[in-house]
Amino acid sequence: MQMTARIPELVHRERFVKRVLSSATVSFVSGNDGWACVPFRQDTTRDVVLFWSNRAEAQRWADVVAASPAIHEVALSSLLSNVLPMLGQRRCLVGADWSSDPADPVIEPADLIERLWRERTDQFLTKIRDADCVWVLESASGPAFLPSQRGGGKEFLPVWATREEAEFHIAGSWAVKRPIAVSLPVFRDRYLPYLDQRGWFVGPDPMPGAGAREFAASEFAVRVYPAADTLAQLRAV
Repeated sequence: MQMTARIPELVHRERFVKRVLSSATVSFVSGNDGWACVPFRQDTTRDVVLFWSNRAEAQRWADVVAASPAIHEVALSSLLSNVLPMLGQRRCLVGADWSSDPADPVIEPADLIERLWRERTDQFLTKIRDADCVWVLESASGPAFLPSQRGGGKEFLPVWATREEAEFHIAGSWAVKRPIAVSLPVFRDRYLPYLDQRGWFVGPDPMPGAGAREFAASEFAVRVYPAADTLAQLRAV
């Protein structure tokens, strides 16, 4: 079923997305019958699983939506990689910051996954444009890469918007790596052509367990430099 959201629902949805990205968690309630949910008013064969962008709101509604309720928090990475795909397979919907209001938005899990990734990417792009650089992890052997989820035995280059975010990932096989700030012009002229030649990708701010939204070099270039239609045009930007 195709659902067309009204303006108040869209505002509610966007606010939920931004709050979830800010806290990197969502809360839900479970009870004697499992996860708290309500029937979808347009199709009672489908359940709407209830989520809140902060624990206090989940606590407020817990006794209303479940018997013997318990509050749980789910990390953003698990929400994207496990919870929402599972709900999609079960034909469930998501009730975002549910409050029993008939205008509360109901979202398809796949749509919420896409919206969260899109907003996360937009926030990342704003940060790197403002700073005019990205951060990578490098050592004498070169940059850190990760296996691509897009398949074909390819890899992607993880990049971060801040030094602190890059440093957080220094561990294990990356223990010898160090955070390096790369100006956007240098990233454009050196890193993107290297990735493009190999058919590899750029992965902004990857999350453990969920990976990253990977972009081909040309895709990433157009997002950072909207005036460039192709990677070949970047040097003119």
